Amino acid sequence: MRTRASISSRSRSSVIGRPVYRPAVSQDPYAGIAAIYDHWCAEVTEDVPFYRMVCGGADGPVIEIGGGTGRIAIPLALSGHRVLAVDRSRPMLERLRERAAAAGVAELIEPVEADLEHLPDLPRTDRVIAPFRVLMHLQDDAARARFLTAVAALLVPDGLLAFDVLEPTRADIRTTQGLLMERPSGVREKARWDERARRLDLDVSYRGHATTMRLHWVPGARWPALLDDAGFEVLAAYAGFAGEPFRGERGDSAWIAARR
Repeated sequence: MRTRASISSRSRSSVIGRPVYRPAVSQDPYAGIAAIYDHWCAEVTEDVPFYRMVCGGADGPVIEIGGGTGRIAIPLALSGHRVLAVDRSRPMLERLRERAAAAGVAELIEPVEADLEHLPDLPRTDRVIAPFRVLMHLQDDAARARFLTAVAALLVPDGLLAFDVLEPTRADIRTTQGLLMERPSGVREKARWDERARRLDLDVSYRGHATTMRLHWVPGARWPALLDDAGFEVLAAYAGFAGEPFRGERGDSAWIAARR
């Protein structure tokens, strides 16, 4: 339920060719790469301080949508937070359990196997986070509206939702379209963009592990209306994680909204 691949022109990746295959989109896109997910994402750390900041002062458990292998949940637990890590991928949650035990925070992290489009009964709280472009797994505004409404029902008044998403730049699309890219870690990726449908099919492979996932984006300027319709007030919007305000430009954006 998450990915920040080398689909940005700012990523440190090299072009190694054009593969001739086109795998089908996986039912559980993370099952095939759970064993290598931490290796794939080891260089992604810029968002951890943002989510630590958002969760500072939380009274209830932090509900993380797309908990994965614990890339965010474990740092939060090490800061003393109890985390309910929701993810539909059982292999990813099994890896989370292993990593949480190794970090000594297993008692603070509760894995919850569920899909973000069908959230289970969860305790009401004052913090819900959806890191690492998780909401790009929602295919249309109807699905986004259902998700945001469900999250609003979990939050107490003035409780916070934080998430980040991507609207790719034209340079992102132009410089990666159909190319097999290799990250410094050796993980290979191929992006197939459909700008008209605002859809990305992303192939990921490394040492015998492979998957294909489908992601969807909307213009960043669309999020305030979606949040307002679901009962949220936008408190802050950033162009990524360097603290620059979001002004509607393409690229990464990170959002903090309060339930009214």
